[in-house]
Amino acid sequence: MNASEAAAFLAGSPERHRLLAHLREQSGSPRDMADATDVSRRSVQRNLSEFADRGWVKKRDGVYELTTSGELVARTHRKYIETLDTISTYDPFYRHLPDADHAPNPAWLADATLVTASPDQPQAPVSHYVKRLRARETETVRMLAPVLSRLYHDAHAELVLSGVETELVMPPERIETARSSNPLEFRLVSRAIDIYEHDGPVDFGLTLGDNWAFAGAYDTEGQLRALLECDDPKFLDWAKTLYQQYRNRSSPIR
Repeated sequence: MNASEAAAFLAGSPERHRLLAHLREQSGSPRDMADATDVSRRSVQRNLSEFADRGWVKKRDGVYELTTSGELVARTHRKYIETLDTISTYDPFYRHLPDADHAPNPAWLADATLVTASPDQPQAPVSHYVKRLRARETETVRMLAPVLSRLYHDAHAELVLSGVETELVMPPERIETARSSNPLEFRLVSRAIDIYEHDGPVDFGLTLGDNWAFAGAYDTEGQLRALLECDDPKFLDWAKTLYQQYRNRSSPIR
């Protein structure tokens, strides 16, 4: 059996996943497994026979246990299912990303917080961002932003006034819009923080503190649709690398 056939076989019945998961915990007779997994004894027998044909289990004195190959298959299949489940949970964030290069590994999101916009609460991600930004401690803030919104202004102004060094990377058209709509305010903001013009579009949001990060997914209208807050070290490394890629393609505004 090749890999495609094995994947199709495992996907053919959720009972197979339950039986492999149980066998990872303990060996047992078909009756034991039927009682423990709420799978009919007939189905247990049939699946065990198919597992044995594939070399995934062996039988000794009426008791089935995983072979080494079976253990590896069971472990890999469980990770696959868990990854799909995580992608489903964070789909409101992933679906609004510009491409897979902007997608963090689902394995890093076990303890992440996801806040999404809804018809009843369209500003929920923004409200969470502002609340959590005020609660976080940091000496520096680095931002990648598709838009410059007054909804974030007060929270970031408080950080700047408290001495937090801040830099912002934005697309050129958004910078020009902000500059032309209120030249005096823009001049004051640009003196307080370092603003960089990105050489190309920015369709994704990042805010990096010293040891935390927010990632924002925007729709085509520039509205924040989902906000991810995560402290996982690998997520932070990914966010810092992605931000630096944008920063390297940017120039200080004049």
